[in-house]
Order: sequence, then structure tokens, then C-alpha cells
Amino acid sequence: MSRQAGWTLAEVIDLEHFLNSGTPATLVTPATDVAPTASADPRQRRRAALLAWVRAQQAASRNATPGQAFAAGLRAVGAVATLTGLLAGAALAGGWLAHSGTTPVNAPLFWVMTVGWQLALVLALVSGWVLAWARPRRATHPGLWQGGVRQLAAAWGHALRGLSGQQRQSLRAALARTAQQADRHGPLLASATLAPLQRFGVALNIGLLLAMLTVHLLLVDLRFGWQSTYPITPAQMHAAVQAVATPWRAWLPLAQPQLAEVSATRFSPGLPAAQLPADAARAWWPFLAMSIACHGLLLRAALLTATRWMHRRQLAALAFDQPEPMALWRRLSGGLFEVQGGNATLAPLRPGAEAAMPVPGPCVLLLSDELTLDTDTARPLLLQRLGWSVIGAHRLPLDDRFAAAAALASLRRTAPSPVAVAVIAPAERDPIVAVALCLRAVCDAAGPGVEIRLLLQGADAPRLQLWQRFVQIQHLPLGVECWPAG
Repeated sequence: MSRQAGWTLAEVIDLEHFLNSGTPATLVTPATDVAPTASADPRQRRRAALLAWVRAQQAASRNATPGQAFAAGLRAVGAVATLTGLLAGAALAGGWLAHSGTTPVNAPLFWVMTVGWQLALVLALVSGWVLAWARPRRATHPGLWQGGVRQLAAAWGHALRGLSGQQRQSLRAALARTAQQADRHGPLLASATLAPLQRFGVALNIGLLLAMLTVHLLLVDLRFGWQSTYPITPAQMHAAVQAVATPWRAWLPLAQPQLAEVSATRFSPGLPAAQLPADAARAWWPFLAMSIACHGLLLRAALLTATRWMHRRQLAALAFDQPEPMALWRRLSGGLFEVQGGNATLAPLRPGAEAAMPVPGPCVLLLSDELTLDTDTARPLLLQRLGWSVIGAHRLPLDDRFAAAAALASLRRTAPSPVAVAVIAPAERDPIVAVALCLRAVCDAAGPGVEIRLLLQGADAPRLQLWQRFVQIQHLPLGVECWPAG
């Protein structure tokens, strides 16, 4: 993907910030300044134009934008994670290997404390990913996910205390808006936060290897052995060692102790290290070093690579087809209609624009939040004009498809199965793409067999025909009628 089309998480956060701050008209850059790519794919052209717009706003901003502040904080956290991992690895190795040499180093316990817990952590992480993908998508799960993302965003907002008050508040507000849309941006925040954790893991293993190979083994005559309260035989311990050494056993057969060496290095508590056979006791350290390199360093490096790849895939998959980015895209790309010579005319309505006679029965009412009309006033009119008795009502923004689908689903769960859905909207509302997406979400949530009607309050004949053409162009399965004003 080209640099022009290459979004970053910082730019996604800034898009949310700029869309929700200030007057939109003052933020819009002329379309000539954000000319979209020549790609024929509308999604790629929209992505490129919105990205150019965000970068133009970033360049015009005097202070660091919330996205830029987040990226700087993430880089700082990554550097701290790397340094902390190196120090922690060196300290962990030193705590186990820096001793007087009077007792042998317990090799299996050293393996558990340096590699075993990392494998258990990675297994738990991978199992969580698998369960998350395999789990059916239900309405109860996103709440927990969104809550976790909100907590993560809040933690990031509190962590960046070095910013000025205005920058910190802007960043917190942008992260809060991003976390509110956790279904869309939550995975981006999660994968971006996982990367410093994996960098810590990589640095931890590097610190372990450096301290072990360049300090302790070089300067101290370390002897390794094993012991256990359980009745474990040397053959069983050797089998466990061979299983762990599977990744390198074929091409590096000497990097693990043989059965005779395992048998010779079993020791009892209090046994001096000098009493263990030197060659057998030293045969354990290549096995431990390769375990840290393969099961620790390479595995964490692979997870870091996978996390970054997943993050790039998530960024590349963003379509920016929500109402707010779509409205901005329309303003950037110009008008919806082009007229040549002032003589263009709309095509006549196709047959079937008139709504059929309604079927009487229970009805769900959706009122645009732009109306002053209340449910008590609309209820008798719906029963009189269409034969529909209102069993549930909800107010919603007419350009918010997520709110529409959620409201209708909630009403359907708490009410009998309706035969119809009535959407009352002001006639002066412009029929834009965001409204079409909202109405389509209503149709999808209502399901088959449910009649849907859009009732335009105070619409005259030209306005009614405009909306009917709009419904036909958008292929919306609903009828459009006039609704009395006042």
C-alpha cells in the first residue's frame, strides 16, 4: 500500500478528533487540496481523500494533535518496555546463576522460571484469541469488550501526564470517542497496545541470553543438575528434555543432555556442586540457552511480528463508511449531482412508488430526534390512518444506523412481534447517504415480513417525490408517505 493510502492509528484517532471538534465547515479543506487517488475503487479513493484531509489538519495544527500525542506516548512506552525487558532478563538470570558455586543450579526449575511461564502466558493468549474467534457473535459480548477498550483508553489518557493540560484533555476526549466505537476501533487499540508487551518479552529473552552467555557462563564455573520430590526416573526426565528440544534436536543434537548425563546429574539437597561430574553438569547449559532462544526469543519475536501484521491488516480494512466520515467524504468530493447547462431533469418515478394498503396490527414507532412530535400525539394518528397500534417507541438520530438498529432490536425484545415499523421524519431533512444507511439498518433489524413506512412530516408533492426517488435509488424496501405537520 502506498504511503498516501497508509493510515496509522494516530491518524484514525485524529480523524475522530477533527470530526467531533469545532464547526465542520471550518475544518473542510477544498477538494482540490485533497484530490483522491486515481483508483477506480471508491473505498480506496475515500480512504486516500480522508487521509489527505487528516494530514492537512495535522499540518495546520499549532500543537501536537491527540493522535500524534498518542503515537509519541506509544513510542515512549515501547522504549521503556525494551529497556525494562533487558534489565529484567539480566536480573532474572543473575538471580539464579550468581551464587558461590557451592550447590548445583537446578536446571528444570531454571527452565520453568525463565521459559516455562512465558510458554504458559503465550498459550493463554493464543487460547483467548481462538476462543474470541470461535465464539458466536452475540449482543452480550460486545459490552464486555467495549468496557475493556474503554478502560484501556482511559489508562492511556492517564499515563500521558507529561502533556500540557489542553493536549491531555484533547487526547482523552479523542480516546474516549474511539473507545465508544469499540466494535470499529477497539481491535486497533488492542493490537497497538500488545506490541510494547511483546517488545518487553523479546528484550527479556535477549537480556537472559546476554547475562547467561557473556557473564555467568564466561566468568563462573556453573554446574547444573536436577532433583525432585516425586519419583521421577532419569529416563522420564530425559524424555521431557527431548520433547522440549524438538525444534532443534535434529540439526543440533548436542544441545541437550543425554540419558547418561541426566542420570549422573541428579542430586540431593545439600550436595556440593563439585561432586557432580563436570562434563555431565555442563551439558545442561546448551539446552537451557536453546530453550530461551527458541521458546522465548523466537516465539516472542514471532508474536511481535504477528501483532504488527494484524495491526496493519486492521488499518487496511478500515472502510470509513460510517455516517460522519461519509458526510465528510461527500463534502470533500463535491456535490451528489452534476448539472450540465441547467437543463438536467430527474427521471420519472418508476411504477410502484405508491405505498400499498397497510395491514392493521401492532407497530414499532421510530421518531426522528429533530421532531417536536411526541408519541402520544402520533399514536392515535397512526391507528386512525394506517390501523397500527403503537407497542413501543424510540427517538433516534436519522443518520445513525447503529442507534436505529439497536433501538429497534431493543423494542422487539420487549414487545410482541410487530407487523410494521413507522419512521416519522421531517420533510425538510435532506436525503443523504447516512440516512439511507440508517433506514437500511432499520429494514435489516425489522426482518422479513415486517412492513416499513417512512412518514414525512409536512411534506409537499415535490418533496415527497424527491424522497420516493431517493428510496428507489437506494433500493430501500419501504414506502414513503406524507404526514400532517404540527
